[in-house]
Amino acid sequence: MPICKICVIETHKSHDFAEIKQSTDGIKSEVKSVIVMKMRNLQSKIADFDQGSNQYQADVQKVIQAIREEGRYLKEMIDTKVEGIINTVKEKETKNVQTLQSVGNELKTALDKAKEQQKFYQDTQGIKDTTKLLQKLTQIKSQIDQIEVIQIPIMPSVKYDKKTVADSETGKLFGELTFGHVIMKIDLGFTVNRLRRGNDDIDSSSYSSYSDDDDLPDL
Repeated sequence: MPICKICVIETHKSHDFAEIKQSTDGIKSEVKSVIVMKMRNLQSKIADFDQGSNQYQADVQKVIQAIREEGRYLKEMIDTKVEGIINTVKEKETKNVQTLQSVGNELKTALDKAKEQQKFYQDTQGIKDTTKLLQKLTQIKSQIDQIEVIQIPIMPSVKYDKKTVADSETGKLFGELTFGHVIMKIDLGFTVNRLRRGNDDIDSSSYSSYSDDDDLPDL
């Protein structure tokens, strides 16, 4: 704390306040410069903070959009795969059904012929003439023998085994999501000199650009 060195040994008079005034003016100038630099530093940090915060929020929206686009792509790919599998099943069904219908028609035709011969056989019940009866039965037997009973083919089959997919496996279909922190470095563009104790670094070279009457910059 500056004091008048004459007052130390005798009563203070209004002789000179020169050293006190000079000391006060120096501290005043230093304090003002410290305030200016502190405000500039804070303004710079706030600007960088706002920029970083806005960039982070923009990055979040980009990530969300990318995830949704990838999800839509995967859904479309799965839908296409599902339709492909279903079409394969339907095509195979059409071919097999045609084969089965052909076999079924042959069996039905053979049955109709057998029924016809059955009716002829029933009609022979009223024949009394043994010779005629023998001839008719022989004819019926011959027709029955000509009816071919085809073998039933091996029936086609189809089944679908569901695949159980764990959550950990579905995650492999998507890209990698990472979280982190961006370290922001502020380059003030001048050599920093420590002017006082503490953690505040002040550029002493900028003091000369301010006078006591200069207005402090607004936040």
